[in-house]
Amino acid sequence: MDFDDFDERPQDVAETTKNASGGIEGILRAFDKAWYVGRGRASRRMDLLGDYAGNELFLIDGESLFQAVLDDPLLALGRENDCSFQILHAYHTLERILSEYTTRSTNFEIVFFYENRHLTLRTGDDPFVVASRTLARTLLFKHILKLNLPVNSFRSLVDHRWKDYENEKKPMFILMNDGDFPDFQNPMSAHRVLAQRKFVSDLLGGSIAMALLKGAEYADSKIITFVYEPVRQGAGSIFPPLFLRALATVQKDLETILQEVMPKEADLLCSHLRDHDATVDIENAQDEFITLISKRLLSMEVPKSAQPILASLTFVNIVHFLQLPTLTVQDRSQPSISIKASASQNICKAFLAPLFFEATRLLATAPYRNLPYDFDGRVFLTSLVYLSQESSLDTKVLLGETLASRVSRIWGAARGEGNLTPTLVELPAVAPWLGRPTLPGAVQGPSAGQEPAEPLQLLPFTNSVLNKHLPSVSRPSSDLPNTPASPQDGQAAFMQFGREGTMFSDTKHWHNQKSILPPHLGGDVKEQGVTPWVASRRLRKQQQFMFNLQMQAATITGATGSALKQVVIPPAGSNAKVTKGTPALEKKPVVKPPPKSIKKDKPVKLSSKQLLLQKIQDQKLAEANDNSKVWWKEKLLVLEGMKLEARVQELGNLLRNKRSDEEMLKLEMELYQLHLEVQRWVQDSAPSSSETRDKYSLSIMRLIKKMLDRKVVTAASKEAITTILILFGFERYLEGLFDGVRILDGASPSFKFVKLMKTRAGKPTPVHEFIAIKEGPIEWQLRMFGEYMDRSMDSAYDRRVPFHPDAWQRRVLDCIDANHSMLVVAPTSAGKTFISFYAMEQILRSSDDDILVYVAPTKALVTQIAAEIYARFSKKLDSKTCWAIHTRDYRINDPQKCQILVTVPEVLSIMLLSPPLATVWTPKIKRIVLDEIHSIGHQEGGSVWEQILLLAPCPIIGLSATIGSPKIFNDWLEAVQTAHGFKHTFINHPHRYSHLRKFYYVLDDAPPEFTSLSSHEVTGRVRFVHPVSALAFGNATLPDDLSMEARDTLSLYRALVDVFGRGKGGMDKGELERLDPNVFFAGRKDLLRQKDILEYEAVLKHAVAGLLAGALGGEPQSDTKALPSSENLAFEVISRLQDPMLKKLGSKLDVIPERGLFMENLIHMLADLHAKNELPAILFNYDRSGCEIIGKAIREFLDDAETRYKQTSPSWQRKLAQWEVWKAGAKERERQAAERQKKRRPGKGDGDEAPDPGASSGTATWEQSFDPNQPLADFSFVDQKSSYAMSELDQDIQKLRWGGKVPEWAFDLLRRGIGVHHSGMNKGYRSLVEALFRRGFLRVVVATGTLALGINAPAKTTVFCGDSPYLTALEYRQCAGRAGRRGFDLLGNVIFYGFPMDRVQRLMVSKLPLLGGGFPVTSTLVLRLCNLLEESNHAPNVVKAIDALMSLPRVSFSSDVGRDYLVHHIQFSIEYLRRNGLLNEEGKPMNLFAVAGHLYYTEPSNLALVGLLRAGILHGICKGIQANTDLEDIRVEEAKRVYILLMAHLFGRKILPSSLSENEAELKGLTSKYPSKVVLPPMPEVARISLERQAKDILQVFVGYAKAFATSKSQTSSGNETLATLPLSGAWAPQDRDDDTDVECPKLTAFLRQASTRTTIRSPFVANSGLQDGDFTTVQELADTVRTDIHLNAHAIPCFDGILASAATLTRDRGTKTGNPRLKTPPPKLNGYLYDFYIHGQAKTIVNANGIRSGDLWYLFEDFRLTLLTVKSALEQLLVKASVEALSARNAKNKKPMKAKKRRVKGDWDDESSDDDSDDGIIGSALDTDTVVQSELGSQDETLLNTDLGEGTEAETFDDEMPGAQEDFKRPTGVADADWAVYRVVSSACKEFDLKARDMWA
Repeated sequence: MDFDDFDERPQDVAETTKNASGGIEGILRAFDKAWYVGRGRASRRMDLLGDYAGNELFLIDGESLFQAVLDDPLLALGRENDCSFQILHAYHTLERILSEYTTRSTNFEIVFFYENRHLTLRTGDDPFVVASRTLARTLLFKHILKLNLPVNSFRSLVDHRWKDYENEKKPMFILMNDGDFPDFQNPMSAHRVLAQRKFVSDLLGGSIAMALLKGAEYADSKIITFVYEPVRQGAGSIFPPLFLRALATVQKDLETILQEVMPKEADLLCSHLRDHDATVDIENAQDEFITLISKRLLSMEVPKSAQPILASLTFVNIVHFLQLPTLTVQDRSQPSISIKASASQNICKAFLAPLFFEATRLLATAPYRNLPYDFDGRVFLTSLVYLSQESSLDTKVLLGETLASRVSRIWGAARGEGNLTPTLVELPAVAPWLGRPTLPGAVQGPSAGQEPAEPLQLLPFTNSVLNKHLPSVSRPSSDLPNTPASPQDGQAAFMQFGREGTMFSDTKHWHNQKSILPPHLGGDVKEQGVTPWVASRRLRKQQQFMFNLQMQAATITGATGSALKQVVIPPAGSNAKVTKGTPALEKKPVVKPPPKSIKKDKPVKLSSKQLLLQKIQDQKLAEANDNSKVWWKEKLLVLEGMKLEARVQELGNLLRNKRSDEEMLKLEMELYQLHLEVQRWVQDSAPSSSETRDKYSLSIMRLIKKMLDRKVVTAASKEAITTILILFGFERYLEGLFDGVRILDGASPSFKFVKLMKTRAGKPTPVHEFIAIKEGPIEWQLRMFGEYMDRSMDSAYDRRVPFHPDAWQRRVLDCIDANHSMLVVAPTSAGKTFISFYAMEQILRSSDDDILVYVAPTKALVTQIAAEIYARFSKKLDSKTCWAIHTRDYRINDPQKCQILVTVPEVLSIMLLSPPLATVWTPKIKRIVLDEIHSIGHQEGGSVWEQILLLAPCPIIGLSATIGSPKIFNDWLEAVQTAHGFKHTFINHPHRYSHLRKFYYVLDDAPPEFTSLSSHEVTGRVRFVHPVSALAFGNATLPDDLSMEARDTLSLYRALVDVFGRGKGGMDKGELERLDPNVFFAGRKDLLRQKDILEYEAVLKHAVAGLLAGALGGEPQSDTKALPSSENLAFEVISRLQDPMLKKLGSKLDVIPERGLFMENLIHMLADLHAKNELPAILFNYDRSGCEIIGKAIREFLDDAETRYKQTSPSWQRKLAQWEVWKAGAKERERQAAERQKKRRPGKGDGDEAPDPGASSGTATWEQSFDPNQPLADFSFVDQKSSYAMSELDQDIQKLRWGGKVPEWAFDLLRRGIGVHHSGMNKGYRSLVEALFRRGFLRVVVATGTLALGINAPAKTTVFCGDSPYLTALEYRQCAGRAGRRGFDLLGNVIFYGFPMDRVQRLMVSKLPLLGGGFPVTSTLVLRLCNLLEESNHAPNVVKAIDALMSLPRVSFSSDVGRDYLVHHIQFSIEYLRRNGLLNEEGKPMNLFAVAGHLYYTEPSNLALVGLLRAGILHGICKGIQANTDLEDIRVEEAKRVYILLMAHLFGRKILPSSLSENEAELKGLTSKYPSKVVLPPMPEVARISLERQAKDILQVFVGYAKAFATSKSQTSSGNETLATLPLSGAWAPQDRDDDTDVECPKLTAFLRQASTRTTIRSPFVANSGLQDGDFTTVQELADTVRTDIHLNAHAIPCFDGILASAATLTRDRGTKTGNPRLKTPPPKLNGYLYDFYIHGQAKTIVNANGIRSGDLWYLFEDFRLTLLTVKSALEQLLVKASVEALSARNAKNKKPMKAKKRRVKGDWDDESSDDDSDDGIIGSALDTDTVVQSELGSQDETLLNTDLGEGTEAETFDDEMPGAQEDFKRPTGVADADWAVYRVVSSACKEFDLKARDMWA
């Protein structure tokens, strides 16, 4: 459900469509305005795999796929008046696109809809274009069938076969085109687009989503594109009938137009599913086929003068058809031949168009469906020209004897005469008709088109560490310089000081000028002169954060549900004895070791003193026991005087008394509890009913199990338990249950246990016949006792932990002790928490210097882990702390002076790549814990996780609950850890501790008015969903982690019996009998355990999988796909497991509810949970705005109900009146109190107490605490039993109000027991919500996925509240896992609310996808590695990490590229960095490294900005701005505007959907209504030209890489046989090639080989269109068209293609005017939201006009603000460094000593002249910068609280104390005016954007 205002507005549709005019174009515009523009604005650009579909089945629309192939601007096919028909290139493009999906292990099928072919064919265009695309479509379809991919064809969406297919397969979405935007100059373009739009509209009206194929971005393991979610609001159309009838005529018009050019259309795609006729003799079929075509061509009516030409063309076509299979791919790479325009037009329209139509028609007929057909336009034309010029030669010489004979036979059959060839007059006549073109070979000779593969000359690079890994590149080329190229010819690079440039020193933070290292390690001195106001503010923030942390720590509980107790760990250097491997994770409960046999030693003789002390102790113990017995007997007397239910309640209170911890007393009290429970059953009004029997038999068995689990009972207890078990029929379990239980004799109870047995006729008989279980004990346990079964998995005592760990947990402990690296995969609640803290305690106990780094994916989890560490451990160290937090927006304690650092992956990556830390901090890291390691597959930031794993200097522990196919990831991780020298272990535990029970809430179409929580009656709309019933989804499989409760296994078995017990086929009687639980568990001597249920579940799942596979006749595999046919009895079993109400409603549930209905039912659902005691609950919604809307809606319902109650309730009004009367008597009470005070005797009690004006008699009254404005308990979800008082909440709210950053409605929600939690909320508020939820005060929290990633928020129930495209299989498991946390609940509830039922079923049977990943070694990472290596002076740990990286057999787990590719990639990345002035010859960082390195996550935009700075583009923008120019000057304002425009082109790029960006009318309407431009204006031309020049340089470098890599490959392989391979189908070999060297090659074949273009790096299939190695235009083109055996990842190369594509607005006909077919496709347009916001500063306009979702605003603006700040800081560092270097050089020249002079800052800018000759001035100016910045920003050495810039929240980032945002940077001496002007503009623009962002959240 979309909570933003981007959905279409049906109320506007009728009016919009009613006014549609202007024919089809008008209808299209009305359709888009009324519907499609809205859908486009509501679409989301997202990763299809990681963020959306995962492993779900989706479809690729074949027609859209073919459009992507045929619209490829490089492909020479279907161009008007161009004979080229290069189908080999089309095959390559087709397979390349499909390989993007197959290599990512996606689950897809290809579908074709016949009615959608018009966009592929371009119906209505030039007939030759239509004919070419028609034949190409057929040939592509024939080719796609060879790829072993599932392909299906349908006529339309109403085709019954499509309906059956959809119901069976249940695809999630279709990847297709939307028709784009029409070219209104083409008369039929609007028809084609409108037909496609109508198809999309019909599709989205159902349950299938659409994703755009055009514009999809393939980045690493991700596929990023726009996703359009289905509407799902019923079958009715939103368009009026008249408009629908107009739409229907469009398809008819297209069919009519197509019939005109192809009267006898036959489509192979419509017939391929029929039985194909087998072709017995391919050669005969080919001869028949070409004969029929030739006859058709020769029978065409043409002028007599043209008949010889027609005959010659037909003859050459026969030759071409028969010769083509003998040619290699390389032979067919023919250059284009220029012929007369009239001849080209005639060949295309009069000959090839009929030929193509006829070939298409014949290939669709039965005899020729399987016939291989090929046509190559350039080979045909070359053959035509050659034969026309060589017609005097004998045909056998030209063609070869075999081919000539076959041609003669076919030609004779076609012409009806026996002539071998056309007469001599015919072929010679063709040459002048063609214009006597020049043949390629006549000029170019035998080596035509061949280029020697000359390697690129590399700039010098000498690095002892890297060079030993890098490959050697062959001979140099003299045309390349030996030094880095200047950005512009004849012009030195800007921001460079001196000939060699400015060396960079990475010692400062990224967003400010603070030193990375503290002063004692060489950093800057601590700040001086902090103002009292700043100091006070910092102290308050310190105190507030620590208070919040302590509050969180107090609420965190351990695995047992008990509060954590802090362990004090002495310093390792002290004399305290440290025992390895005995951490005390939790002090309660104490786990005792199993009893051991003890040898009898000689008694120890005690001294008299010892004997006396022992006697005293024994007396005290006996006295205490006697006192307890007396206390218990007194309590028993009181209890016996109560009613039964009151006794039960009071006993529960007594059991919480500390006295009950005494062993004997505890045993007797529990026996009394059992006694009362039996009495309750006896006294029940209906003791014999099944409900009563179930209720009490369960409660009694739970008590018995609890008593026996203590392993000690009294003899009386044993007797009572034995009697009950015999009555229940459980006598066979007696021996097993009492095995190992200690029996205490001699202790008789203080009460008489209820009598259950009596003797009759000498036999014991039950006193109460109803106290029995009527079913077998096995079935009863499965049905009733599943939640309470023993859940341990081979647990045993282990001294290292205070609980009995399972076998897998003991293995984890062993690995940590052995210092192994580990990957631990275990579901939520399985017991992973202890792993991290055990490792932490080992570090703390073993050393005072060693460090453990805990990495969490979110800041919320960072804060919680820190709180838990605070609660668990205390260790006092000199000048250091036990723990610290470091995220991008705050630091708690000093990260460099702690033993446990809790951080986020981005920060750890920065620290690992920081040279100053490489020698003093990184070597101390002994363990890295990566929690939620599956985050490595996320679209944003995933590569950072990979970089950490590649560079980690120590063993790692990876933890996750949700990794699909974890072994694949683990294999790579093990290789990485082995390369680093660490042993690695993989531990996979698949079972949850607590079960999750799934429910579906059926919304009420007319919900009643909510009155109150106490009066609410359960609606019965929360319906149970059996796990196996979800298989009714259709194309369902059994996921590995599908689990069943014990009761679910029983219901499944009974369903099997119902279906197959009547003798139906599919399961034999023996198999069914083996599944009987009584048979399966026969022989059990103890109660069933969870481990037993898992074994039974596995057998049942195997049986179900076998049934599902039965229809396919396959083996019973768990992943076998189901066939939903009536014959498959498995679906009858599934049907019997479905809830009756859900089954009855059926497809009515497959819709998205209207928002009003969604909100109205919400309060009733929560009231149901309240009534059934299933709160607390977390309501998950993946829309931040949606969370707030839901929270406010709940509050509104409670407010309204309370208001109605107060207005109508007499009791409330009486109470209020009493309170008013009491309040009115306040003065009288004060007077009476004063009088009483006077009457007191003097001197007694004076001053002891103040008069109480609120009391009249000294006793408290209800009026004193009454607040009429406080929510009533009946209208609040606050837990009234919570220890947290409302007064405490008021205090906490007041603290949060202090900053004015939390909206008032959020406080109102807290008062009603409701919290809202998402990353946009204030951090303090989020912490309070988490703490209050853990304490039980809040019982409802509405949250996004922020609470799903490991946050300790135990809930009984999780509710998926509204669907979202971001709710994937992984997110579903993460969120669902919050319910039923270990230590709190044995069962968790999962409710789907407001969901379509088929979506619920899809999620339940979904499988976890494979982890996605990226190629982590980007050019920027290479730069940062060089910086790390050189700036750390080749630190040993750095050298080791780089050596390990370079030796990896596979650098990324998501790719199979090996070391050879990696070292070549690094070699040429270094070359690029050298040429861009970022590295010197030794690999040291230079110049603008800070911009490139610190903005690493934005590559390639960071490198583009570096290039623009070096090229002087910003200097040109700032030209004319002097040092004294006022910042308000119009020149400065214009420069800032252009700078922001340029930055918006590079950073924060968001592509607009074409439905909006190409719709001029819609854009005009938006821009006239709002101040936004919506579409980002073009990049300044000078900047675009500069980037184009840089892009060419990059292309040159990586073309050199490709050639070097190809040379390396050729040296290790024999011949070129691997060159001609396709991405999927592999090698392409000619069918009939004759390589016999003894036979002379036919002249025509020899000529074609001679004339062909040979390529070294470009695929020969692409060269089929005439493209060569020397004409690559972009890096993307290079990556797309390179040979398949050359690995080239465009995403890992600084590729500017995307930036340049949107840099200028191209017209649709630009390619036609320039003659460059590569520019025909209009580029994507960027959303101008950043630029627009900078101009007008209106956040609401950005939402309404620019279409940015309100929940995303702050994140987007904050990212851009950080980018601006990073650039500003980088320039400051460069200016200071350059000034110091200039000073050093000058002093060296003048031989003057350096002196430091500090001065104070004056004004906003330092306008001193740059030509000051004073050395002191130079030094002072350069050094003052650091002094000033330190003064403003504070020191890194602060150890309690240090707030950085970064990722706070919208409510808190823009603080009064913003480091970097307000700092005053002084101009260093020696800086040129031009450089200083650039800095002023950059800094001022940064400040202005920051201020506007502050105003937005003010």
